[in-house]
Amino acid sequence: MVESEGITTLIGRKETHGRPYPGLLEKLILLIFVVVAVMVGQWMWTESDWSVLVLWPATVCGLPLGTLIATEILSRIVQEIHTSGD
Repeated sequence: MVESEGITTLIGRKETHGRPYPGLLEKLILLIFVVVAVMVGQWMWTESDWSVLVLWPATVCGLPLGTLIATEILSRIVQEIHTSGD
């Protein structure tokens, strides 16, 4: 919808724009944790003396889940810092 002041929302409410969200930082955090997970997985298979019965579940379940949890925790910290700065 267009008014004399410019473009408005569909229901006509006033919106203010804050700081841009650091989405690039969250993507960078995810990329770093994926690279770390690949390196840990490579270490687990080549350097550790773990049995294959432990390596498969750790590789298929543990590393992706650990990467997801660590990424989510750091992303929520970034989000908290972003919202507390307003």
